[in-house]
Amino acid sequence: MGNIINHSNGIIIINGGDPLPGCPTDWEQAKIIQKHLNKDKDEITPKWEFDCSFKLDYDGPIVEVSSRFYPPTTHGGPTWDGWVYVYFFGKEVEKKEFDCLSLEELQIQVEQYVNSIADKIKLCIKDQ
Repeated sequence: MGNIINHSNGIIIINGGDPLPGCPTDWEQAKIIQKHLNKDKDEITPKWEFDCSFKLDYDGPIVEVSSRFYPPTTHGGPTWDGWVYVYFFGKEVEKKEFDCLSLEELQIQVEQYVNSIADKIKLCIKDQ
């Protein structure tokens, strides 16, 4: 076993042992496995990915917040106005419009709204 080294101070095990069946032994195998695991995944779902030492991760977004706000202008009007969209696995689940007299007011309202969404999600998860 190339990953076990007998040393005068004891045994050193590098990388936690030899790979067992089903575990990639090189990066080419890892890429093939990764491609297979992610074959039906789209851009917005979590993906399988091998890390160093062939540790396997499943990472990606579940909830996304996207927004656009227009500044006050002589053409557009005297307020900061726009929307916040909330997406779940890439599908819009909520939209809220904002129309605020100042940037400070916009910041407070938007952050309170997004924090309230986060609080709702946390409560749902805790209830499970």
